[in-house]
Amino acid sequence: MVYTLIYFVVLGLIIGSFLNVVAYRIPRGESIVRPPSHCPHCHTRLRALDLVPMVSWLMLRGRCRHCCAPVHWQYPVVEAVTGLLLGGVAWRYGWSWETLLGVVFVSFLVPLSVIDLREMLLPNVLTFPLFGMALLGRLWIGDEPFWMYAAGSAAGAGTLLFLAWLSPRLFGKEGMGLGDVKLMAGIGLMVGLPGAILTLFAASLTGVAAGFALRRSNFVKEGHIPFGPFLSLGAVIAYLYGDLFITWYLDLLM
Repeated sequence: MVYTLIYFVVLGLIIGSFLNVVAYRIPRGESIVRPPSHCPHCHTRLRALDLVPMVSWLMLRGRCRHCCAPVHWQYPVVEAVTGLLLGGVAWRYGWSWETLLGVVFVSFLVPLSVIDLREMLLPNVLTFPLFGMALLGRLWIGDEPFWMYAAGSAAGAGTLLFLAWLSPRLFGKEGMGLGDVKLMAGIGLMVGLPGAILTLFAASLTGVAAGFALRRSNFVKEGHIPFGPFLSLGAVIAYLYGDLFITWYLDLLM
């Protein structure tokens, strides 16, 4: 199991490097394939030594080898987080089809979270394929009947859609974007009905806590706080440990 964990952590670091490209280029309408990786400042094509996940950034002290322009700390953080998440998926599900599905799931959640944090945007070019992947995956893979996953998608997306409709009428301003609804539709398909409920609960709890902390620190005073990263966090919790949380809660009630 240790070797499996190491394998998927390393795989996650490599995938995380590519997800940085996805998160940077998609909001700009650029191809994620061409041109090859290059410095956004001097446009010099990067060599293999410049692209080793985390190591290159640390060795170069967060700067471009050619023009010495700073390289955002987002890059090693995304690589590290992706490595840890893939390690968590492998630890939870071992060598299985579910692990393969989980790797793809995480590989959508990470760039969507980064884009939403930086651009306040959840692009259709990622949310729609996430939904399609989850739909195809759950038709063949999963411990629950398919209707349970479909119910999770409908309940999760329906809840956010209702909030998106209600907020302007109740508070006079938009409170939930349709991008969050589309993201939750894909998440619900992956985690099922109980997992969708847990996702929304965890996302709301962490989102409120983060918003309160940011406003108290004067880091954010006005405007919206993106909800996509908190949905993704809740989704990871529900996907990896949802059954444990739900069992604990039911035992507590009884």
